[in-house]
Amino acid sequence: MSSTMIVMDEATATEAAAGLERVWWLLLADGVISLLIGFLVLSWRHQTLYVLAYFLGAWLCVIGVLQLISGIRSFSTRWPYAVMGLVALGAGIATLVWPHITLYVIATILGWTLMLWGIFDVVGAFLRHEVPHWWLGIIKGVVLFALGIWAVRHPGNALTVLIVVFGITCVFWGAIELVAAFFARHAKRSLEKAVASS
Repeated sequence: MSSTMIVMDEATATEAAAGLERVWWLLLADGVISLLIGFLVLSWRHQTLYVLAYFLGAWLCVIGVLQLISGIRSFSTRWPYAVMGLVALGAGIATLVWPHITLYVIATILGWTLMLWGIFDVVGAFLRHEVPHWWLGIIKGVVLFALGIWAVRHPGNALTVLIVVFGITCVFWGAIELVAAFFARHAKRSLEKAVASS
């Protein structure tokens, strides 16, 4: 019975690794785009609310589409990514359609999006616990959730503070996604080494 469980666990892990290798390039694209947007936002801290709104809307739309694609292409963790993709895409479209909204509303949208993102990243990480380095999703989720709470609790802060938080979030997200892309690209090889050494 225990050997059957080991074979089933290895089969599940192999399927998860194959799924990661199919979407590694999405993680890479997500990381590069998030880093670029993050550095641009941090460089243009003193620009207008419209610049922030358009960057935020574009980032949320791109990330939402990439999350939806990841959700469709993943094997057992579809629903957290699909739901988060829809939430991010909806928030991005709303931000692009109404760029004149106040800092309060932008901070609230960003805050709730970050909190939901954090929750779904933690849930997704626990659903992929058989994959090497699955705990990176928990770290990313906790940081995003904390940033979301901060943005919702302090919506009246200066635009510069919100821009810095958004830029740092994009850079952090991009860096984590680049690391995840590197490990996802070689997930099967890493799994085979782990199985062989055990």
